[in-house]
Amino acid sequence: MSGVFRFPVDVRFGQCDPAGIAYFPRFFDWFHQAMEAWFGEALGQPYHAVLRRHGFPAVHTTCDYQAPCRFGDRVVVELRVGELGRASLRLDYRVVGPRGDVRARATTRVVQIGTDPTLVDHLQSVPITGDLRAAIEAFGVGPGAGA
Repeated sequence: MSGVFRFPVDVRFGQCDPAGIAYFPRFFDWFHQAMEAWFGEALGQPYHAVLRRHGFPAVHTTCDYQAPCRFGDRVVVELRVGELGRASLRLDYRVVGPRGDVRARATTRVVQIGTDPTLVDHLQSVPITGDLRAAIEAFGVGPGAGA
């Protein structure tokens, strides 16, 4: 696999402030949407199905904004796996404008937790193993993935 997942986003009127610029929290929504799509499209494991067993809450996130996204733009959120730990992933994002210009860069660390309330690991971190780990490794991990 390429190590880069691309998720197109149309900047809508309701996502913008009165100046027609995408309101900053929308970027975090776009990042999560890209992650959900990545699970299904790139890893072959639809996010809604994975959530029956495991959750992936964000435990740390940062974002640097470099240029505004405006109403009517079509941007692409690029997702790379920067690190794969025992129970966590660092996802690296770039938001790229229609002319290839970088609008934002972000990282989010997510931790896999158990979501079944009947099990002892409910809401506790659990190792990423089996088919999911293999799919992530096949996708590509590290700063050079897809660069």
